[in-house]
Amino acid sequence: MEVSDAGGYGDIEHVPVERVRDGYSPRLAGASSEHVRLLAELDTRLPPITVHRATMKLIDGAHRLAAAKLRGRATIEVRFFNGTEGEAFVEAVRANIAHGLPLTLADRKAAAARLLRTHGEWSDRLIAGMIGLSPKTVGAVRRTIEEVPQLAARIGRDGRIRGTPAVRRPRAPEPRREDETVCREPESPQDLVELKRLYDPLRQDPSMRMTETGRFLLRLFDLHLVRSRDWARVLETIPPHHLESVAQLAGECAKTWLSLAEEVARRSKSSEHNH
Repeated sequence: MEVSDAGGYGDIEHVPVERVRDGYSPRLAGASSEHVRLLAELDTRLPPITVHRATMKLIDGAHRLAAAKLRGRATIEVRFFNGTEGEAFVEAVRANIAHGLPLTLADRKAAAARLLRTHGEWSDRLIAGMIGLSPKTVGAVRRTIEEVPQLAARIGRDGRIRGTPAVRRPRAPEPRREDETVCREPESPQDLVELKRLYDPLRQDPSMRMTETGRFLLRLFDLHLVRSRDWARVLETIPPHHLESVAQLAGECAKTWLSLAEEVARRSKSSEHNH
């Protein structure tokens, strides 16, 4: 039996219906008996349900599971999800918003409350977009939950961190405006010319091109000196349940670049002083 990497999906498998446990559904009232009956009467193959592999808890497909039981089926097709329990609930919300019976307002508010408890660093707008509420409503729900910290910095829908982080971060060489990305698109032809003026001599220098470490540094610059529209395409491919992980990884990468910039600047000043 093949298992996909953690955080994603495995192959579709036939699983005994009694092994699947109630779990992450955001529907407060549970499955609709009328909808279950309609599904049970269909003479078509239903899509597989989604189950959290580690706990065997249902993520998506409560009505399909109930319909299979009503039909007397011994097994059901399951698509396993590999990830944490927090990621499993995020996936349950995403799946139930995307298809099936619409969630009630109470369902969506309850889902917002649970997401705020597990992902308090997500912005109101990010959570609102996931579950079909207004950011104002999510903000109101946030204020009612005492255990959710009121963070000064939150992760937005585009994956960027806005505000002043509660944890200490290295000081950037130059301040950036909130609407800029770490690797931003030049705002003017002069900016582009300046970047090329700095980068082209590095690419042409034999001491960089002919050494392994020099070529490694040039590859890093090639990778990171991308434009905003390229980052936008990257952000669109990040699933909501991985936004927190990607944000943390990107933050750590940014710290590494800032540390490198500060060390290079220090050596540059030291070299100028010695000469």
